[in-house]
Amino acid sequence: MRKSTFIKCVLLLALVFIFLQYFSFTSLYSVGSTAKNGRNSGAQTAAILDLVNTFTSKCHHWDIPIFVIEPEVLQSLLTVSESESRLYCVHLCSAGDVISLGTFGEDWEKRGSLLRELRDLDLVPNEVTSPDPRLLSLERLTVPSIPTHYLIHSSGRIRPLIHLVVFYKRADNFLWHSHLNLSNKTSALHLEGQSLPFGNSAGGYDRFPVHGNRIDGIWLHFPHTIKEFLAQIPHAKYIECDYHRAQVFLNKNPQDNTEEAKQFLRKGRQLLSRGKEILDDLGVPFWLSSGTCLGWYRQCGIISYSKDIDFGVWIKNYQEDIVAAFEGRGFSLKHVFGKESDSYELSFKAGDIKIDLFFFYEEAKYMWNGGTEAWTGQKYKYFFPKFDVCWTEFLGLRVRVPCPTLPYVTANYGQNWNSPVRHWDWMTSPANVKENGVWPKHEWNKVIQVYE
Repeated sequence: MRKSTFIKCVLLLALVFIFLQYFSFTSLYSVGSTAKNGRNSGAQTAAILDLVNTFTSKCHHWDIPIFVIEPEVLQSLLTVSESESRLYCVHLCSAGDVISLGTFGEDWEKRGSLLRELRDLDLVPNEVTSPDPRLLSLERLTVPSIPTHYLIHSSGRIRPLIHLVVFYKRADNFLWHSHLNLSNKTSALHLEGQSLPFGNSAGGYDRFPVHGNRIDGIWLHFPHTIKEFLAQIPHAKYIECDYHRAQVFLNKNPQDNTEEAKQFLRKGRQLLSRGKEILDDLGVPFWLSSGTCLGWYRQCGIISYSKDIDFGVWIKNYQEDIVAAFEGRGFSLKHVFGKESDSYELSFKAGDIKIDLFFFYEEAKYMWNGGTEAWTGQKYKYFFPKFDVCWTEFLGLRVRVPCPTLPYVTANYGQNWNSPVRHWDWMTSPANVKENGVWPKHEWNKVIQVYE
């Protein structure tokens, strides 16, 4: 009797243990697949994993690397704990029912057979195309379109959804993707009420290799490094120069084709490239400012009679070794005006052309940079509306420009910015200039340094 009672107790304890194990697992599963992302049920989780696995395995078969670009997924790879990583769907489900993946344009050229196989598997790859900006120029305003985005889902349901972004190599060795054109009815239907991290605008990124790893049971690729890629996303917005606007301007104001003008354009491009290389090596962000910005916006080129290259730099990004870096690359220091706390400006010369670095200050309602008249100590202040910066391609180089650009240009050059002005006085001609007092004479030896 005692023996049978003992066996019953052991069996009861075993059942209790199994029940507790099951309860613990289902609770963890619920945390991993529902509470963690707040959106996915068990069925939704299975559907997401099945969609991603089917799509990426077929891409792998056709030797087309697919990499994860979804910020929430990448962030989870950096922050998830070891215990959480053993749950069923931690990483891929953190993005909800829409996940962003990427591919490189040169790999995606092999897509023909892949797309046919996807359709055979009842997957719908909705294609979005855009004119190929790599072929645009003043001489070629109409160009063929290329595939830029895909919205991939199972037949008969629009969620879960893969947003596939095609990254193309551009000049100056950077990667570009287009914005997602939501005028396409199919795109609008699938993305109603959804904001995609790689859809609202075009983007420009440093080139990156990808590496493979298995997450949530699926073999995928990831940008290397994930931290660097994530850091670029908030600052990746990209805009093209408007060649149609430039062509209209040049039809009315033909380009100066004298040998002197051609020589300046060649030297100007070289100087722009050298200045960019120096500041990039220092990690100092800059943008095209003043006449150089106007030339990009108005005619997609350098203004031949401007005689200099203008960069804008946030004063918070100033580094003391900027001067040494320019001088170490063959530039001579032309002048230093102002001080770090007020109206700072550097100018460097290479041959007969100079680069001006204007440092910008941010106030509550506006931005500004300063100017100094060397002979009188008179200070000037140039006011700009608040702006951000975006990437663009200029003369085959990836550089930043004020964004939006028109308010910046209009502030500096007024409503007649589209009319050439060959005789420009930096103290009186700008529409946004105001006198800003006079430097005290006892400070002149520090705030007015001229080396010519």
